[in-house]
Amino acid sequence: MLQFLTAFTHEVDDPVAAVSDILEQLDMENRLLAHSAGIVACYYEYIETGILEALADALPFDIIGCTALGSATDKAYGMEQLSITVLTSDTVRFAVSLSSGISPNDIAGPVREAWNDARRALPGDPGLVIALPPIMLDVGGAQILKQLDAACGGLPVFGTLSNDASMNYAQSRTFLNADAHSNKMALLLLYGSSISPRFYAASFAPRNIQQQKATVTASDGQFIRQVNGVPFIDYLASIGVQPDMLTALSILPFIVDYNDGTPPVAIGLYSLSREGALSGGEIPEGASITFTEIDYASILETAESVLRQALNDAETNGASAILAVSCMTRSLMLSPRSEDELQKSVELINGRFPFMLLYSGGEICPAYNASGVVVNRFHNYTFTLAVL
Repeated sequence: MLQFLTAFTHEVDDPVAAVSDILEQLDMENRLLAHSAGIVACYYEYIETGILEALADALPFDIIGCTALGSATDKAYGMEQLSITVLTSDTVRFAVSLSSGISPNDIAGPVREAWNDARRALPGDPGLVIALPPIMLDVGGAQILKQLDAACGGLPVFGTLSNDASMNYAQSRTFLNADAHSNKMALLLLYGSSISPRFYAASFAPRNIQQQKATVTASDGQFIRQVNGVPFIDYLASIGVQPDMLTALSILPFIVDYNDGTPPVAIGLYSLSREGALSGGEIPEGASITFTEIDYASILETAESVLRQALNDAETNGASAILAVSCMTRSLMLSPRSEDELQKSVELINGRFPFMLLYSGGEICPAYNASGVVVNRFHNYTFTLAVL
């Protein structure tokens, strides 16, 4: 059986006080089982002030984590909160790893190396891979996930890209224990017969999704060249989106239907030119796209809807915990009430299950095809959950 312990702190200056606060909440002497590992989400300052290092030194097990714009547990939430979830079990085994540096010229090597390092520590394939890749200006999260999916043979992967409050992600880090980096991926593998996660995702209210669909007719990975047989920029002009609106693309997301039996996925546009558009995910030729809108009401509506689905699953089928990842753009679009999604989530959980939510630079969550088989997907603008 798998059990989860959660804790948090808002103490960002004093390592002794912060660690004492967390250890008191975890009560490890009475609650820790034979095997344990931890997941941490924190603001960058927790690394700078030495709190992450002090916490890693104080814990008798490995932790992986990343910087996040905000986070929550079942007990508390905050934009500058450090949140930790401890996974502990007598029967479930854990393995962790940290990749070497990922670069545009070498994505596959470090990803495969990290997978192999963690996998060889286990007696069999894990039931879940928790992945925390770095957010990088020159390497897309979808590219990293593609390589991880190939390395692990399509096993379910759930996780998030690191993120922070800066415009160029200068303070984004992923870490194994206190070893923090801007270009490395952290992995946590869960092995055991009881590991059977269920996944949920929601991005936009149906009323905000346009009915007009288009077909991608030329693409290269994450780069869309043509839609409906014309250059992508010309297609955008035909629906009223002009090049001088490029700065608004962060709030002009679209929905991709891969036409393979999996649910559509929300993706963002990163750049636009006469040659095409760089998107946040793999866009194969033949995929259908339609544009949508993001607003305050739909963010809270979709968060509540998908979290209620996950809670119903957890209560009906039995669960140890719920892990959640939400796109940081959702928080930014809630401004000046940026904590409202965190608050609503904690209120809905209402202490019924151990819970952890962190904001994301890109969401990794499997989808189900028509046969119920998981297909690993990279998302933008999405609230994703894993019920364990």
